[in-house]
Amino acid sequence: MKKILTLICAVMMSLAANAQVLYKISGNGLKKPSYVIGTCHVVKASFLDTIPGANRVIDEVEQVYGELDMRHISNQDTLLSIAKMMMLPSDSVATEIMTEQEFDALCRVVNENYNIDLKSPQYALLLQFYPVVLMTTIGQVSEMMKLQKAMAEGTATESPEPIIDMFIQQKAIGQSKPVFGLEYYSFQIEMLTSLLEMPLHEQYVKMIESFRNKAESEKIVKSLVDAYKSFNLASINDVVRQSENDFGNVESKVFDSRNENWAQKMPSIMSEKSTLFAVGVGHLIGDKGLLNLLKKQGYKVKAVKK
Repeated sequence: MKKILTLICAVMMSLAANAQVLYKISGNGLKKPSYVIGTCHVVKASFLDTIPGANRVIDEVEQVYGELDMRHISNQDTLLSIAKMMMLPSDSVATEIMTEQEFDALCRVVNENYNIDLKSPQYALLLQFYPVVLMTTIGQVSEMMKLQKAMAEGTATESPEPIIDMFIQQKAIGQSKPVFGLEYYSFQIEMLTSLLEMPLHEQYVKMIESFRNKAESEKIVKSLVDAYKSFNLASINDVVRQSENDFGNVESKVFDSRNENWAQKMPSIMSEKSTLFAVGVGHLIGDKGLLNLLKKQGYKVKAVKK
């Protein structure tokens, strides 16, 4: 089960070993430099202030590209479309695939660890999600419920803070700069739901084990976040490589093919305007990482240190 927890953490955070997270792209005919910054999708916006040169670069560039244009997530039609893509056919949902005893065990462990009653009508939609989506959503829903309760009771100690990816886009928009996405939500949902190549029943059973190991999952996430924040990410490389060994499709689906696609798009984008690309830091490194792919195209890629 630790393999499943590791896979989920590594994929959702898109991290890998790298000494720097902000790089300048120049040469190869570019009139102005562009930049790429490696983000961690669960780290909050305030961490941007600790990345040397990050705020200056946002101020200097003419536009920003993220993996996604995150403004769409607040659009009701987009949310409905995303929800539909995450849903299984009616004959494949948890209540149809799991035995009564297995379903009771799932509801019990989720209620005990996350204070969410999956048998309650208000959470019925969650049971229609793919298992891997449900595993990554339950914790988010639980944290949102805690925050809402704290705010209602007046015990919240701080205002909700956006993740670093969203904040970069918000800051650019505040400066009246264009913001775009390298991908669409539909692509990312399709990728996520196809990661685990095992029968659905087996995925559901492993999901129960995953929820039972909440503490271990939180420990893995914390270690990855701590590594990112310290800019000493060698240990994360081991996590990602282990995921690649245990689940052979991770490297090609999550990293390689997407890196190649982005590297093909980036030259025309950079030739038009100076651009900051903000993507998961795991996409930057390795032979098939963005940094190396850009170098092969003739660009100069240099770490920004101040």
